[in-house]
Amino acid sequence: MNRCTYLLPIRRSVFNEAEAQDFAAYLPTLTAAGCEVIVIDGSPGEVFEQHHAVWSQICRHELVDRRFGYMNDKVNGIHTGVERASCEKIVLADDDIRYTAADIEKMISSLEEFEMVRPQNFLSPLPWWARMESARMLINRATLRTGDYPGTCAFRRSTMLRVGHYDGDVLFDNEEIVRHFARFGAAIHYAIDFFVQKRPPALQKWKEQRPRQAYEDFGLRAKTALFLAIPVLLLISAIAAGLVGFVLCIVLLSIFATALACAGSARGEAGEYIPPWTCLYAPLWVFERSFSTYWAVYWYLRHGGYPFGDKLLTKGIGRDWVEGGRVAAETASQQAKS
Repeated sequence: MNRCTYLLPIRRSVFNEAEAQDFAAYLPTLTAAGCEVIVIDGSPGEVFEQHHAVWSQICRHELVDRRFGYMNDKVNGIHTGVERASCEKIVLADDDIRYTAADIEKMISSLEEFEMVRPQNFLSPLPWWARMESARMLINRATLRTGDYPGTCAFRRSTMLRVGHYDGDVLFDNEEIVRHFARFGAAIHYAIDFFVQKRPPALQKWKEQRPRQAYEDFGLRAKTALFLAIPVLLLISAIAAGLVGFVLCIVLLSIFATALACAGSARGEAGEYIPPWTCLYAPLWVFERSFSTYWAVYWYLRHGGYPFGDKLLTKGIGRDWVEGGRVAAETASQQAKS
């Protein structure tokens, strides 16, 4: 008997045999852990059929229901999967997330008490760009009460049906669903010491994600303004004090970024999953995000949005971000004290 549904929304424009076989090895481990595995596939017809040939015997591999019309097609896949899930407990994960049987057990157990569980991710393996992303995760842990933004969560199906649909026309859908649940009163566990593996993207994909992730932050005006200000600050320092002022400014920013990452590493059990030495990559991430923010501004001015699949999304965050975030911060603060 299945104890939960593992829901994986996916979309590929071309078929990748190696990736398909990798999933063919991973998905049965979830079945063995007691999951009903549902892969909702929004790929074009030919790619879907190639996926189906590999996956149909090891999971429920189904098409996205096109009556859901959100611009972010992943959200359409999620709603399709929720409707078709036969279990009350649903584990939702991006395609780069890798659960162990112990992780699934922990999720199932936590959903006995809470209506949603929001864990944390750690990257493994760690090529140089993943080390930068690890530093970003640590900075988020230092600055956000709810910790870093994960690529997975779990929730009760009945709660999803109660709170209704979240904003599916945004880029940052992973956090939008959490804040939607928070805004409508769901009991959420911000599990800042529950770490689930996330595989880093290939280098080319990581490069493609840089301006998109910066664009997702546009609704966070203070954060965006901060990264836009960094080159201006460096320029002013260079004008005011020459090369010495320029170098000193870089050094001070680097020290501050590293200190933030170290604070995130010291919070809870992060150091057991994210190597503390990745804090040294924090300055690289800060300067990369500053550059990527300007890159995202170009996309906004040139195209009015950011491409996501075959659509142009204009919003990084959605209608539940502010109020849901306020509720989430209060809940996380209370959980930290208890």
